Amino acid sequence: MNLTASGQTVFIADLHHKGGREEEIDRLLNEIPSNTRRIFFLGDTFHYWVNESSFIQEKYASFLELLQKWSRDGIHLFFLEGNRDFLAARFFDEQPWIDVLPNPSLIEMGGRIVYIGHGDELCWNDWAYQFYKTMIRARFMRFLADRLPASWRIRAAEQMAQASEKIVAAKDEITLQIPPRAYEQIISEGVNVIIHGHLHTSYQREYMAGDRSGVVYCFGWKNGKRNLIHFAG
Repeated sequence: MNLTASGQTVFIADLHHKGGREEEIDRLLNEIPSNTRRIFFLGDTFHYWVNESSFIQEKYASFLELLQKWSRDGIHLFFLEGNRDFLAARFFDEQPWIDVLPNPSLIEMGGRIVYIGHGDELCWNDWAYQFYKTMIRARFMRFLADRLPASWRIRAAEQMAQASEKIVAAKDEITLQIPPRAYEQIISEGVNVIIHGHLHTSYQREYMAGDRSGVVYCFGWKNGKRNLIHFAG
């Protein structure tokens, strides 16, 4: 995908929207530049997701209406799944006003090759999580997640979200970090910029891989608050 049109490109990660009105999220979205032409949601847009119409309507009707308004206003929307909302990809794949991209994806922006992803795929030190991720997102599990009784699925999603917070809190810092070799491997393949979330922190770092250099933008949260990043062109 080559982004050559004028206007801002905005990246949003880790909103963890729990549904209804959330003042901090509303304020953040109001900060989006008026000349924005593309918005990429890089995973964990939702705190958890269930493909059930009553759940979607109750929790996220107003938020989805906002996204559709942006689309009508000429903003191109993209969705990448995160670890909390990977089931939402099927819902968005059926909507004409947003495009679903694989996680991760490569885009060209301003003549640079940009890697965009949620970021959990780069947590190479967390082997237990990577195994769990493979199991929970298997085709059979996705099949069950859309066909069990709605009340079961909603309760299971709530419990998994709560368990995830406890499990992450118990892990050491090294396990949760993205190792430099993960970034370096991507840069060695010709990528100039890496943009991701997942870690609930923000930093900008430069890495070298042989004679290639690249810049990493990790974002989503800063000083305990949600944040976004945007680039011109």
